[in-house]
Amino acid sequence: MAHCEPQTLSLIALGEQPSAEDAMHLVTCDTCRRDWESMRATVDVARDLDDDELITPPDHVWAAIAEEISADSGTLVPMRSRRRAAPWIALAAAVGVVLGGVVGASLMRSAPPEIVASVALEPLADYSATGMATVEVVDGSEMLAVDVSGLPATDGYFEVWLLAPDASSMIALGTLGAGESTVLPLPAGVSLANYPVVDISAEPYDGNPAHSTDSIVRGTLPA
Repeated sequence: MAHCEPQTLSLIALGEQPSAEDAMHLVTCDTCRRDWESMRATVDVARDLDDDELITPPDHVWAAIAEEISADSGTLVPMRSRRRAAPWIALAAAVGVVLGGVVGASLMRSAPPEIVASVALEPLADYSATGMATVEVVDGSEMLAVDVSGLPATDGYFEVWLLAPDASSMIALGTLGAGESTVLPLPAGVSLANYPVVDISAEPYDGNPAHSTDSIVRGTLPA
């Protein structure tokens, strides 16, 4: 699943209209939505600042800033209107701090995890969905990454399970949410040798945590 670029999130937080693709991604991706909401909150705080709440730097500080910018860009930076520029400097600086953190998080996300095992998920019954389940080690913790396409329409939700080979026992890991991809932590102490089967089921909103027995796709991780 491709995340929104940090620069894109910062522009949206500053008020730029998102593309239809970015808007849809923000609806379905909790990670990008949290990053955007954090940026937007920072922007809102900075915009609420009055000029009088900001300390006006002395002229020699502005002169040094202007000189350094001019030296780097070759463009003369005028000293006028520096007072009115202060809130927007604070705003840009605040967004820059948040953006820096998001860029760092994005770089961390882009680091390739250690792949422990993977299996293709095949459709069951009359379904046509297919997918892939991958066990990854991220920061020392095992995670199950699931990516499925062609899921049927449902009034409920899709649940990810680990099953024993004979399906006599099972562990619910979590839901696919609004999308078709998710990464879920594997419970500590659970052996994939005992629960090697990855199963995705269609579940109704009936308050019953048990498996509905309506499995969409399934695959067995290699030993």
